[in-house]
Amino acid sequence: MSEPNTQVVDVLAIGAHPDDVELSCAGTLLRMQAQGAKIGMVDMTRGESGSRGNAEIRAVEAQNALKILGFEFREILDVGDLQIQDTHDRRVKVVECIRRHKPKLVLTHWWRDKHPDHEGTSELVKHSMFVAGAANFPAKYEPHNPKRLLYWPSTWMMEPNVFVDVTDYWEKKLEAARAHKSQFFDPNSSDPMTVLSQPVFFERLEMRARYFGDQVGVKFAEVFYMREPVLVKDPMTLWA
Repeated sequence: MSEPNTQVVDVLAIGAHPDDVELSCAGTLLRMQAQGAKIGMVDMTRGESGSRGNAEIRAVEAQNALKILGFEFREILDVGDLQIQDTHDRRVKVVECIRRHKPKLVLTHWWRDKHPDHEGTSELVKHSMFVAGAANFPAKYEPHNPKRLLYWPSTWMMEPNVFVDVTDYWEKKLEAARAHKSQFFDPNSSDPMTVLSQPVFFERLEMRARYFGDQVGVKFAEVFYMREPVLVKDPMTLWA
């Protein structure tokens, strides 16, 4: 049995399924990477219960996407597709993941979404972040408290309070997302049609990014929600 990955990163993006991070926040992660941050990706499941592809196909696609993005690693916690809930056993897995990688910033799903795995991941990550710093919580590795948690929207939209200009990274984000070929439109596929496999899916994704970009004066933006208030020591940095 191989030793668990204990590589320390600055940012950890935790998605329910193998394509969630790419579609939701890969542009932001690429921007932070360009500024020197080390990035790790975590898939809660293998996506094995979805309507298109299978666990083996999706594992290959996930690694292909990682090669395009060039992040430090991608790992799977394998807590069960269509089964993500905030249970003790699953919480231990997420806590140990956070403790192993010691991120300063964590990104995950917004807590209200059409997909139950997205909602389950949001709740599980939030609670695991808190107890990851508790010395007596029964999990391996040294306690660690990430500084911030950002939530990204998927199907349903919240009122975002964090906008990130991803214009320079948009094409690479799309390239990584499209690496999950089994999930998207293929006229030769006999798999059932889903929201992602509709021919207009990427057009809609671009429309959303353009809409948010327009609100902050850039071409493409990804958006997030942060619960905690932010202390600004130098207001002039708001214009940076």
